[in-house]
Amino acid sequence: MELQVATIGALGILVLAGVASHIFLRKTGFSDVLLLMLFGVAAGYFLPESSVAGLSGIALPFAAITLLMIILDEGLNLSFEHLRRSAHKAIAFGIVSFSLALIAGFTLSYFIMNYSFTFSLLIGALFGSVAPELLSGFLASLGASKEARTLGEIESVLSDALSVILSLILVAAVISGENSFNPLPIEIAYIVLGSIALGAVCAVLWRALLSKSEHENQHLLVIGLAAVLYAIAGALGADSVISVFTFAFFLGNISHPSIEEMRRFQSEISFFLRTFFFVYLGMLLFHSPKNVDVGLFALALSLLLAVARALAGKIAGHLEPSARANRLLESVSARGLTVAALSIVAYDGLTAAGATPPVDLPLLALFVIFFTNVLSAWLVLKKGGKRKVQEFGGGKADISVLARGGMDSL
Repeated sequence: MELQVATIGALGILVLAGVASHIFLRKTGFSDVLLLMLFGVAAGYFLPESSVAGLSGIALPFAAITLLMIILDEGLNLSFEHLRRSAHKAIAFGIVSFSLALIAGFTLSYFIMNYSFTFSLLIGALFGSVAPELLSGFLASLGASKEARTLGEIESVLSDALSVILSLILVAAVISGENSFNPLPIEIAYIVLGSIALGAVCAVLWRALLSKSEHENQHLLVIGLAAVLYAIAGALGADSVISVFTFAFFLGNISHPSIEEMRRFQSEISFFLRTFFFVYLGMLLFHSPKNVDVGLFALALSLLLAVARALAGKIAGHLEPSARANRLLESVSARGLTVAALSIVAYDGLTAAGATPPVDLPLLALFVIFFTNVLSAWLVLKKGGKRKVQEFGGGKADISVLARGGMDSL
């Protein structure tokens, strides 16, 4: 009973912390991502082990729900019209950006930390993508061109989806053993095509049921269908992430009031989920072993990710000349909610299967998210701050917008 009371109390504190950080963000412009993490660190220092253990018990189901909501959100907000105009540039940029980040994470993990080959690939995939909500906020706050924002948003959504898909595949690879996991390219192609077909069929069924369902329950119907689709795709041997992403993409490009209602509904859910994970990760600092070693590893990884993003950003400048202004795309290497949720899912999945990771992935995610957000805010201030201050006449409010860097995610 005491554990239940402590857990419920901790959840209440989480919600209040999220609301307080949101208000503080609006008033001062200070990053709510960093603020929530710092609040978690302080709470973890004072809270007993039982409270943190109680939150850990619900972290995994919350992480699974969060991944589902992330996939839905990315599909719903990917415009076909924008994709048609900028797909070739965004795909090329996304592949380069994700590949460089993957190589950076793999190189550090495999050659410096001496982790296994597959687990090193998992580290690279896990931290391979910039958080779409953070990148979008940075670019919007600093007045990037519409073309540059479109390119960055599509690139980050596609690479974020790729990060989720590849990370879950590599988790299965680590569990099954490196020698026994060797899918053929033709098998991968069949899995991808089958997953897309399942998602498209589900979208057609939803469209057929649209006029027959109750309007006020349609957003719940979509989430329910997405959850069932996720389970069915996995049972059939397809990729659940690709299926749900395809389903959401088709839905997001249907003009109907229920789509906007569902976006608003998801924003409320996402607000709580992101608050939970950022505070929860902060709590782990004083309840995890070897936090100094993990912190140094995360700092080195964050610096490599920033370098990889800078190199990819130069390529983006060649693809879209308007993206060269202040080089904002290459300045943002911030990781966010996807990394937080994936780290918990991967760590618990590997631990439950008896393949305990050599590093505490949630703690690593805490440090990487913190360091990459600090680096991104500093680089954006350095490269774009002076121009924006001059443009708006200077002052505290303008600096706050820059310091925030659009971190009012989701």
